[in-house]
Amino acid sequence: MKVQRWDGKPISTPGIYSGVPMEVYHGANLCDAPSISSSGLRKIASQSPAHYWCESPYNPDRIDPDESEPLVFGRAAHHLLLGEDDFNTLYVVRPDKWDSWRTDAAKAWKAEQEAQGRTVLLKSQLETIRGLAKSLATHPLIEAGILNGAIEQTIVWRCKDTGIWLKARPDAIPNDAGDFADLKTTTSVQTADLARTIAENGYHQQAALIAAGWHAITGRDVASFSFVFVEKKPPYCTRIVTLRDEDLARGERQNFVAAKTFAKCLATGEWHGPGGADAEYLALPSWAQNRIDHELELAEAQ
Repeated sequence: MKVQRWDGKPISTPGIYSGVPMEVYHGANLCDAPSISSSGLRKIASQSPAHYWCESPYNPDRIDPDESEPLVFGRAAHHLLLGEDDFNTLYVVRPDKWDSWRTDAAKAWKAEQEAQGRTVLLKSQLETIRGLAKSLATHPLIEAGILNGAIEQTIVWRCKDTGIWLKARPDAIPNDAGDFADLKTTTSVQTADLARTIAENGYHQQAALIAAGWHAITGRDVASFSFVFVEKKPPYCTRIVTLRDEDLARGERQNFVAAKTFAKCLATGEWHGPGGADAEYLALPSWAQNRIDHELELAEAQ
């Protein structure tokens, strides 16, 4: 695996790059032409091109989303749990002398930290992350090195069908075998909850895009793709699940359709919402139909 150090210029050659800041990765100037990542493809697939365009870095009138507390927490957890050396540079904990941001002094301190590029965490958030780390450390597959490898490298390649740039940023690229793993925090590691989490967040699409990038650059297929889930509350249970090949294939098909849609919208400048131009029939969900029919049967029998 050959990794190139990013030189700060728009990328024009497919490859695996180190040193790409997150804001550049998600910005408009990573490549010498428009690019799209898993989050963009998933938004197009699960919502619509209009929802993607609303927050797209290529939209001059885009709406910059506010960073939610779960998003900040998740990013901080990734930095600490994956052992990145810049955690103390990028994150700082609010001093104990303030229990909120109500005072002018607290607001000024927070603004100063953010101006220096740091994200402020609450003490409780850091304690939770340490609880996650302790749980992870005891799992046999973590001890065996499932998350070891090159941390958060950027894979960039062109879609062979549309020519657009695609990009992926796996948590870790394995050093030897092609067994990829991605770390996720979650509210529950129960079987049904994890299945729903993967489907609702399109994690199978994310995995499929990483697999496609790996094959495009190295010519090799991933041997497997697993998710390391760890709960965000005590007892911080950890569970590792591996995607089935058929679900990776579904994600690949979804990514292909979304990439084609992205390319078409770029060409036409039209970013449509869900549905078509005409009125559409919409049926009640089956559970509602069954409940209403049952209630009517009881009422009509009286």
